Amino acid sequence: MDTKSKNSKRFSCLVAGTMVLLAVTAYLASFPVYRGQIENYASQGIRNSRLLEQIYKSSRVLYKDIMDRTKQKSNSFCDLYMTVEEVSASGNENVYFEQSFRSEELREILEESVNSMMEEWRSEMLEGLAKGMDYLVVENTSGQMLKNTGREIERLLDPDGEKWEDDPYVYYVKMSFDGAGNLYDLSVRDEDPDRLLKNTQSVMAGEWLSKGLDKEIASYGYYRKEFYVYDKKEMPKKVTYSIDESPRDVTFIYALTTQQNESISRPGGANFFMSDGWSERRAYYEAGAGDIYVLILLALGIAGLLITRSKRYCLHHLQAFHMHLEISLTAMGILMSFSVIAVMMMQYTNNGGFAELLMRYADSLPSFACRILVGALNVAVLTLLFGGWFYCVTTFGELFDLGLLRFVRERSLIMQGILWFYHGLRNKKEEFREEMLHADLREGMNKVVIKLLAVNYVVLALISFSFVFGWFLLIPYTLVLYLAVRRYIRNIRQQYERLLQATDSIAEGNLNAAFTDDWGIFESYKEKLGRIQEGFRKAVNEEVRSQRMKTELITNVSHDLKTPLTAITTYIELLEGESVTPREREEYLCVLKKKSERLKFLIEDLFEVSKANTGNIKLNLVEMDICSLLRQVYLEYEDRVEEAELIFRFRMPEEKVILRLDSQKTYRVFENLYTNIIKYAMPHTRVYVNAEKTEKGIRIEMKNMAATELNIPPEELTERFVRGDSSRNTEGSGLGLAIARSFVELQGGTLKIEIDGDLFKVIINW
Repeated sequence: MDTKSKNSKRFSCLVAGTMVLLAVTAYLASFPVYRGQIENYASQGIRNSRLLEQIYKSSRVLYKDIMDRTKQKSNSFCDLYMTVEEVSASGNENVYFEQSFRSEELREILEESVNSMMEEWRSEMLEGLAKGMDYLVVENTSGQMLKNTGREIERLLDPDGEKWEDDPYVYYVKMSFDGAGNLYDLSVRDEDPDRLLKNTQSVMAGEWLSKGLDKEIASYGYYRKEFYVYDKKEMPKKVTYSIDESPRDVTFIYALTTQQNESISRPGGANFFMSDGWSERRAYYEAGAGDIYVLILLALGIAGLLITRSKRYCLHHLQAFHMHLEISLTAMGILMSFSVIAVMMMQYTNNGGFAELLMRYADSLPSFACRILVGALNVAVLTLLFGGWFYCVTTFGELFDLGLLRFVRERSLIMQGILWFYHGLRNKKEEFREEMLHADLREGMNKVVIKLLAVNYVVLALISFSFVFGWFLLIPYTLVLYLAVRRYIRNIRQQYERLLQATDSIAEGNLNAAFTDDWGIFESYKEKLGRIQEGFRKAVNEEVRSQRMKTELITNVSHDLKTPLTAITTYIELLEGESVTPREREEYLCVLKKKSERLKFLIEDLFEVSKANTGNIKLNLVEMDICSLLRQVYLEYEDRVEEAELIFRFRMPEEKVILRLDSQKTYRVFENLYTNIIKYAMPHTRVYVNAEKTEKGIRIEMKNMAATELNIPPEELTERFVRGDSSRNTEGSGLGLAIARSFVELQGGTLKIEIDGDLFKVIINW
């Protein structure tokens, strides 16, 4: 089994590794494909909308510069492009007045918005277009010129001399605006002039200045072009602004030489002057390099899920792949967003960025070694990306085995939290319900009442949040509350009925009925009734046992007293006969004496038991050595022990055990116990007498094997007139153990009898 498991793991790892390497190979194979696409894509950058939008912005910036030079003064962007109008307002219009602004403050905000946005456009132009492109600005009326190159770019102004000898420009865009700001002349030069002309017309018609200003003003929290404010005289005014998009009476030319064109047409070159974020990496994304990464991930994920259906594949069963659902999904989302890393690897591999970096810090490496290292770097990074993705996909492998619901329940942290909250809420609900239904009426009800009021308060508070709709919510709430209270009262009534039925059952004498029903708030009374039932049962059993013992007592007393009395009567009649010889008379007198002594012995024992049970005995307590008394009584009965052929074994403390007892009554206890052993022990057996000192006194234990079968319960052996032989053929009154127990208990001790088969044991604790 272990070998099979190892083979399955080896097979699974091999399959997983192969699938990841195939994904890496597929992505690496796309590198040269996208390198060719990006080279073609970059060459089209000079005629796309991004470059033309930059030309649009630069024209609005350069218009201010040419006007400053022409008028020999500094003009603000606001004066050139914005018109602000103020008209009186009656104040009766249903409009919102900007109480926090005066008209002068609002004008300052508008002017600041225009100037701030145009200064941002100027920074973009200086960092971008001005460095990578030649431009010329001409004020048409005065002929004033502004350019950034020493080349004769102004020769492009002559329509008839657009081409001259050694003309350096392969690309240009020329735009002329009249005094009203209308574009009346637009001409271009390019390999694809029609496309460039169409794109230029579209971009120049766009209201980029108005859109940018609206966005700038929106940053202050205002999204309209009309404002109602107050002037210094607290007069209401309506303030509006408008934007003039186009320059007036000016011509712009933007041109590229062959070198400039090649510079921006190669991958990454356009980023030199593009300020809106267009870059080589964006070109890769637009060409689909990011999409192919995502497609390979999806294909790898589908293959990873399908392979889990193979019986030999086992990775998804391993503990290492048992990940929480949310963690797996988050990791997969992160790995999918890492397309930027995959695209960056493709970009810097194709444009030689990685090779250039290696040559800079390890110039001694040959070029082929650099290519190997770059390839190894790509393989390592892509293996991590695709391998991590495959690992996350594999964590979903047991979805088919467990099913969707069980998989989500076992693997989702959110679902586990919801289930934990649900079970906790349900447990709290059950606890609250049990507390309401099983409230202990013996204790204070303040806690229960407070909880009920708290729940009612929360519900009413939630209803109050509904404002006027709360009146409508009170109707179903009142109905629900009514149904809950009615059900609660019905449950209490049922519980009370069960209590009455149980009480009636006990009153009718049914003392063995089991109370298994739920009594709710009367649950505490179930225990009380059970104790009453048990007490009645014990009392009845005790009374029955007492009546039986009384019957046996009368029977035994009658038998034991009648036997010697009958013998005495018989022998007296014999003595009265005239034919009695002296020898017979002597024998009869001997029998009479013996029977009368037995009758006296029985009567004395009966009196002893009666006085002990009524407490009519006076004790003479003295300090005595209980172990010494135990040995002394044995020595007096040693002859009888030898006749009974018994072997006694003693185990007692060496030191004295002094107790405060009545020596005469204690002597009688041991005497009766020894006598009982001598009468009923099996001959030729051992008798064990053990005494052990305890923390409170002493524990005495006597054990012997019974000569006859003990078929009497141990607790009945200490009753009056009970003997070990039920046939009552042995001598004695049957009161020996009863007297011993009574005398022990009168002196604060306990006497207990245990029977284990034929083993008879008496245990005394003082």
